[in-house]
Amino acid sequence: MSPNFDNLVNKGKGFLKQAADQTTRIAKIGKLNTNVMTLRSEKGRHLQTIGLRAYTLFTENNKIDGTVLQEKVRDEIAQIERIESRVREIEEEIAELRANTHVDVTDVTDDDDDDDDDSAEHAKGSEDKGVDSKSEK
Repeated sequence: MSPNFDNLVNKGKGFLKQAADQTTRIAKIGKLNTNVMTLRSEKGRHLQTIGLRAYTLFTENNKIDGTVLQEKVRDEIAQIERIESRVREIEEEIAELRANTHVDVTDVTDDDDDDDDDSAEHAKGSEDKGVDSKSEK
């Protein structure tokens, strides 16, 4: 096989690997975002439980004793703190994945060899003429 063809094949392989890596990264970000949404939903349920317990305590006593309320909602608050900590961890991971978005397109399109391929030059010249003739009209 010619060196130009081998170079093209290697560039194609590099492009496909980059595309696969990019797809994997995007899928992982999507999954992490779904996890964050699930955790926030869970947090909302815990907050509703706290509200319900506070309301129940008030309706039973016509007042809210902070010490009693704290006892009744301690587990819920612990769960909310756990969720918030996990959400922060996931959001940091998402930020890291988004920060690594560099795709080296020059590896795919850079032409290291000086091609003397007349057909490629002819095709390029034809495209340029087509653009020029359209722009003159």
